[in-house]
Amino acid sequence: MKSWRNFFYLLACVVVVSVLLWASPSLASEAEGHGTYWKDYIFQIVNFIILMAILIKFIRPPLKGYLEKRHDQVKEDLQKARELSAAAEKAYKEAQKRLENMDDEIKSIREKMLSEVEMEKKRLMEEAERRADVMREQAEQGLKEEIAQIKKKLREEISLEALALAEKLVKKSITKEDQKRLVDLYVQQLGSKN
Repeated sequence: MKSWRNFFYLLACVVVVSVLLWASPSLASEAEGHGTYWKDYIFQIVNFIILMAILIKFIRPPLKGYLEKRHDQVKEDLQKARELSAAAEKAYKEAQKRLENMDDEIKSIREKMLSEVEMEKKRLMEEAERRADVMREQAEQGLKEEIAQIKKKLREEISLEALALAEKLVKKSITKEDQKRLVDLYVQQLGSKN
């Protein structure tokens, strides 16, 4: 509040001094002739000072309110920006941590899928043996085809499930280039084991 008052006083002083400096040469030349011009200049200066006082009186409160409101808004925006920055930093650190642990996660997922494949394979083999004992002579050829189809289907399902699970994990923390590289590597590893 004090700084605004000082600003307006300074502005008024500058205006008065500049008017006086501008008017002084013409006042001196006209003072020789008639004294009425000097009175007109004083009247204009007084009117100007009254005008400045009225403007300061009526413009200052809304201007002050606007500037305070704008100051508060900028302060609030800065606070929000700091909070967003902190949240982004936290998310970045979490993503970095997940990236560091991604190899371990992929390895554990792979081991889990392989154990599930082995369990499913074992279950299917036991079922196939039981059926083979009952219908050995009639279904030996059909059993071989069925086992081949089941293995193929199982591989496809496991591959799709593994890809979907890996995709979920990868989408959370890996760029598109990293994602493509990991999928290619995984597909190559599955192909080499078969």
